[in-house]
Amino acid sequence: MRLTAAMIENIRLRVTPEEKRRFAEVARKRGVTLSDLVRLSLTEATKRVAA
Repeated sequence: MRLTAAMIENIRLRVTPEEKRRFAEVARKRGVTLSDLVRLSLTEATKRVAA
């Protein structure tokens, strides 16, 4: 899910080192970057809220 346009803005998330490790592990298993995992998760969450 790499974006072709450069990212204009960064969002900082505060997570514990353990949470970051788990998120990175999930991203690796899905074959995406940590940033892509966050984007995908937010997209899925907003779709569920809108439904």
